[in-house]
Amino acid sequence: MTKKMPRHIICAVRGGPESRETVTKAIDLTLEYGARLTFLHILDAEFLEYATIGPLSVVYHELTEMGTFTMLILSDRAQRRGVEQVDYVLVEGNIRDGLIRYAYETKAEMMIMGRPTRSPGRNVFKIDEFDNFVAELEQEGNLTIIKIPAE
Repeated sequence: MTKKMPRHIICAVRGGPESRETVTKAIDLTLEYGARLTFLHILDAEFLEYATIGPLSVVYHELTEMGTFTMLILSDRAQRRGVEQVDYVLVEGNIRDGLIRYAYETKAEMMIMGRPTRSPGRNVFKIDEFDNFVAELEQEGNLTIIKIPAE
């Protein structure tokens, strides 16, 4: 885990309403440190492995378009708050692997992530395994992880 002032902050976004607090914290920290901000959305379309009909590719295309639109809105929000360097990335694949790979490849110093919520939808992480994953991600990516909401 890094202790230096971050120059690049990644904000991992799921896209639901629970991401609001995560995004706000990422923007606040980016402004505080004068860092670059990248919104990261990982599109895990594992359902396509089970696709036997063509219309699922249309659904996947729509999910990609919605993800892009969401990232554009978040980037605009950050710019309106005063973040000068902001971009976004849509990554396809496994969420766990994508988070580790992106953190490692970018050498960002900090990542802001939302904790799993108890909701009717399926979470990628079970609540009790999230902290173990974050510890692994901090180690593998050599970065500080800020979990929202904080404990």
